[in-house]
Parts: sequence; C-alpha cells; structure tokens
Amino acid sequence: MRFLLATVYVTVSFCCLSGKAFAPAPAYGQILKNARTIAPLLNCQEAKSRIDSMLDLHYYFTEFNEELSKRTTKKVFENLDPGKLYFIKSDISYYENEEKNLGKKIAQNNCSFLFEINRLFLKRIHERIEKAKIILTRPLEFSKQDIYSTAKLDWSLTTDEANDRIRKKIKLQYLSTKENNESEEKVRDRLYKNYVRIEKNLQELNNDKLYSIFLNSFAVAMDPHSAHMLPSEHDSFMIHISNKLEGIGAQLQEKDGYIYIRSLVQGGVAQKDGRLKPNDKIIAVDSGNGEGLQDLNDTDVGHAVNLIRGHKGSTLKLVVSRKSEKGNEKITVNLVRDEIDLKEDQVKKDIYQTSYGKIGIIKIPTFYTDLKCKIKIFSQCKGVSFDVERNLKKLVQDGISGLVIDLRNNGGGDFPESIKLTGLFIPNGTAVQTMDKNQQIKRQNIDESTWIYKGPLVVIINKYSASASEIFSGAIQDYARGIIVGDKSTYGKGTVQIVQEIPGTRGRRTDGALKVTQSKFYRPSGTSNQKLGVSSDIHIPSILDAFDIGEEQLDYSLATDTISPARSYKPLQDLNVLLNKLKTFSKDRILKNNNFQELIAKIKKIKSEKNKAFPLTFNYAKIIEEQENPRYLNEIDNENSESKSIINQNDIQLMEAINITSDSIKLSGNQKFWVGLSASQ
Repeated sequence: MRFLLATVYVTVSFCCLSGKAFAPAPAYGQILKNARTIAPLLNCQEAKSRIDSMLDLHYYFTEFNEELSKRTTKKVFENLDPGKLYFIKSDISYYENEEKNLGKKIAQNNCSFLFEINRLFLKRIHERIEKAKIILTRPLEFSKQDIYSTAKLDWSLTTDEANDRIRKKIKLQYLSTKENNESEEKVRDRLYKNYVRIEKNLQELNNDKLYSIFLNSFAVAMDPHSAHMLPSEHDSFMIHISNKLEGIGAQLQEKDGYIYIRSLVQGGVAQKDGRLKPNDKIIAVDSGNGEGLQDLNDTDVGHAVNLIRGHKGSTLKLVVSRKSEKGNEKITVNLVRDEIDLKEDQVKKDIYQTSYGKIGIIKIPTFYTDLKCKIKIFSQCKGVSFDVERNLKKLVQDGISGLVIDLRNNGGGDFPESIKLTGLFIPNGTAVQTMDKNQQIKRQNIDESTWIYKGPLVVIINKYSASASEIFSGAIQDYARGIIVGDKSTYGKGTVQIVQEIPGTRGRRTDGALKVTQSKFYRPSGTSNQKLGVSSDIHIPSILDAFDIGEEQLDYSLATDTISPARSYKPLQDLNVLLNKLKTFSKDRILKNNNFQELIAKIKKIKSEKNKAFPLTFNYAKIIEEQENPRYLNEIDNENSESKSIINQNDIQLMEAINITSDSIKLSGNQKFWVGLSASQ
C-alpha cells in the first residue's frame, strides 16, 4: 500500500464543506468538461488497494464481507441516483442478489459489475429524461390534482411509476421556481434545457468518477463518516479544515447553464481588485495551465471552481459579461491568485449590555486549524483555539460578567483544537477519551497552563452542532463548568476520523485522500455522544425542533456504548439548584414571548405535516420545500439581516441564551460562585 506514509491528520467533523466562500467539488454524476487530459487516476487494482487501506484503518470492519457487499451495492445505486428518479425496484433487487461477494471479485481484479450498473444507469437516464422532454414540450396539466408525498421515497416499482414520479417532480419544480412575471412557456423551456444538461453530464461520467462513486459507497457502507476523496474533493476538504483557500476568493453558482459570481470573499483578491462584481456571468477562463481560454457555457460549477483555484502567485484570466445601461458589457480581468483567509467562518466576538453587566458572545463557526503549520511544528500553530483565546482575553479586559459560546451549526473540524479549546475554560483533567479497534483507551488531558476564563459560562448548541462541538460541550457539561442551552440535543456524532492523503503520481500534486473512522470518543464521564448527542440543560426552541436530524437518522452509524470515567474526572461544582431556577425563569419568559409562541406553533404545524401527501399547487409547494430542506429553513430563520454584528435581536434563541447568562450572574453572585468553586479543585 504505497500511500500509507502519506500526510495523516485527525478530524472530528460531520461535513467536509462549509458551503461558503467557495463552490463545492463536482457532485456525483458530473464531469470535468474541457479538463486537461491526464493519465487516469483509478482502476480496479487501485480501487482494491484503497479498499485494503480503509479496512486496515477502520474502527470496526476488517474484511470486505457479504454484509459490506450488500451495503456497498445499495449505496452505489443511491449515490448514482440519490433522488430515486431513474432506477426501478427490480434493478436494485437484481444486483443485490447478484453482488453478495463484491469483496471476492475485487480481490480478483474484477470490477465488471460497476460498469454493468453504469450501463443500466445510462439506459434508465435516457428513458426518464426522454419522458421529461415530452412532458415539457406541452402545456402542463393543472386541472388534475396530483398528490406529492414528503415521506421518504422508495424506488419506483414499475417504469410507469418512475415516469409518473418524473412528471410530478417537473410539476413541483415549475411551482417552486416560477417567478411572478414568468410565462409557463419560459419556465418549461428553462426546465427542458436543465434536463438536457443533466443527461449530458451523467452520460459523460468518466472512469475516475465512477470508481470514486464505488469507493465512496464502500466507505459509507462501513459508517456514514468514512469517505473517499478525489483530488478536487480533498482540496475542498482542506479549505474547510484550514479555513483558507488559494485562488481569487469568489463564490460561484450555476444558473440555466451559466456560471455566475454569487459573492466575493471579504479580503480576497477579487474583492480588493474591485473589477469583478456579484452577478457577473463568467464566459471563459484561462486557468494558466497552458490551454488558453476555456468556454464555461454548460459547464459544471465544480469544474469552474477547479479552473479558478490555483497556487498562490499564479495568474488567472477571466472573461465576464455584465448587464449595464449600455447592454451587456464584456470585461477581461487578469488576477494573481493568493492565499485567502475565509473570515466569514472565523471566530467572532461581541458584547451585549444587560442590567447585570456585560455579556460576551463568541461565535465559533467551525474547528479550523493551520494544517500546513502542524506538519512542521504542532504547539505554536494558529487555529480556532488561538483565535478564541485572543478574543476571550479582549472580552475579559472589557470587563464582561458572563460569556456565551455559540456553537450552533458548527459541524466540527480538527480534533486537537477541541481539546485546546476546552483547556481555556477548565483548569485540569481529561477533555475527551478515545477507544480504537483494539479497545485501547487514550485520555486526552487538558494543558493546565491554558486556563484563562473562570466566570459564568453558557454554551448554545443546536442539532447541527457536531463532533468537535460535542467534545467541547460534553466536557463543559460533565465538569459542571457551564450551562448547555439551545436545541434539545446536538447531532450525536461520537467518532473520530483519520484523513490520509495519497501522494500524487504522474504529475499530480495529490491522488486524493481516504477519510476513515478510526476510533470512538467518549466524554470524561465515560458516556458516549454517539447517536445521543449532548443534551441541553435548558431547552430553547428553534425551528430545527420540527425535524428529525442527527446521527441516528443515518445508515450504518456505529453503536452507542460507554466506558469507565477518566481517573481524573470529578465535576467542579454542583449546578443542580442553580439550573432548576434558571429553567423556571427561562420557561416563564418563553411562555410570555410572542415570537417564541409563534415559533412553537410553526414547529407543531411542520410536525403535523410530516410524511403527509400534499396537492401539487402553488400554495403547497412552499410546505413541501420546507419539509425537504430543514437546513435552508434554519438559515432563513437565523439571518443576521444587514448587520455585521453576531448579535441579532431577531435571533430569539441567542437572546434567550443571553438572558439565561444574565440570570446566572444574578443568582450566583456574579464571579464569586464560579471562580470560588472552580479554583478550589
């Protein structure tokens, strides 16, 4: 296994991309159009080598057995057709019966099954999209009352059922995307072109992408957080974990076959230069690879991102079209790429004045770190803990009486950063325990020299707070160092992944990476967050209460268990009396708050509509969209309007967390209660 000596780092994150300030790598079924022709990366033998490496590293699985074969086959179909629009039930059943021994076939260098499935996929794509084209060449039928179910879909039983599913999908797309003054003919034409592009992209699926679909299907068949990454996907992962990118700092989006600039990254090359603007259409790109200008018409957004990214100091040429009073202007812009900090996802601080003193708020969007620095020297590298410490010292100097740490929507990141962050608030002890496949337990202890904040502490979480966020909030709760508030619990991811970069061959900088679950983590008390999450001490409602979100909703998540408490584990204080009073005060405020009562009514309504079937009309299209996109709904409810402040009066969950912090100051005698008990340990 040639790549076992590659760069390795440990992560605790349930997502690879923040989705901000850069577009993601290409999704499955999308091809890098006009990409430079280089030697293929993957073949059957290489796939076997990568599978062997994943099995060597994985916490639970050691061989490609029959159970993994069944799971992998299931995931291949789901990754090719996540919307369950193209295949039918008998397609799946046939291959589930035929492919019970994928491990043996791979060992014999036989990957023919993968290409057989792909040929069937292409056939089914053509059948469905030909049906879609026929539907979209005629006026849509609205006199018939179609029913659309928001329940989890199974595969269509027959071709007729699959075709009818496409017809309903088209009708929903029409209702959801039609603008006020847009004619039906114009909407149908737009959707028709979109289906043509979908077929074209899926028909052009190359071998590397096909093998990667298979390898990623194998990875998630072991557990939902293992993954195989192609080079471009590994680049995106590195951007997420380091909170830095090399490029010009433009977020892109695709619309109707064209690539547009959605926004510019604060402090990035493009923003500083000033010539590029949001909504500019990118017509062509010269990435500097020697191939000259490449047309971006009908190009996948992932490919456009790959062309625009590049090493610091290299030159990029863009041709953009912009609407103006004179019509469409064509502008050519040359820019020199640079390393850009993604400031939007960096730690931010603010202060809120209450009658009981100043409350500091620190927002932590992700557990980022400087991986390039860590490869050279560990202890002196910047990262989220460094930024929190810097901001926390400023807040203490400003005289705060209490602190709120906001971990909502923080999906995790770097494992060591979560330990260092915990040490800023707890004087000593074990931050987290891990157990590997050999049942070996390691205790990650806090550096006693890093403890700097000793006052009242509230941590606000939601269902998207995961992994590293759960290590920190779990330790704070176990040691009774602070109060956890927000959604009823966090995401429930209690596993640690190792990311193993594969060195590049044949002129490539990298050949991708493997992300493999290598251990489970446990709280200082020995309990696990796996599937359970960290339960809030005080529940503050949010729109996410309406949805089933978390580890327990995922296929093949690892089991929950417990281990012995760490030897050094002992709560710093007893918060029960204080918590009971805080709960009473908070509950009373929520009952009297009209905004909370409206939110609770909305939550009940969404829950009552869950898994229901709705008529396909304009009135119900929004309800269907809400049921299928809880994360989007959550973002809308927590918009910061135009304010740069992290304190938004409309963010009622955060404002209640501030109220709870203020109550805790009043009830505990400001700093004395917290400092006295903490310092006595």
